[in-house]
Amino acid sequence: MSKNKTPKNNRKFPREKVEIEVEIKFLEEAARTVFTRNLSLGGMFICLDDAEHYTMGEMLFLRFKHPLDNDKDTRKESIVVRHADGGIAVAFVEIEGF
Repeated sequence: MSKNKTPKNNRKFPREKVEIEVEIKFLEEAARTVFTRNLSLGGMFICLDDAEHYTMGEMLFLRFKHPLDNDKDTRKESIVVRHADGGIAVAFVEIEGF
């Protein structure tokens, strides 16, 4: 008899299922407001109907009130790391030393 194994979670930061409003800016396009599906200290999943518009590895500029940081007004640079049904996953880019 085989045992079902739960896949190991290799995430550095645990995800929280949370829906917040996020303003995203991509290339020279006008900013747009979208919503998240989940969020962590390292990134978020953004719900989109046009996920394919955002190329893997491209930089997005985000602005939101961070619920995991006392709703602090937050601006983050992020990189598109995954496409999925209903949106994209982005990882926050942390630049140290500046």
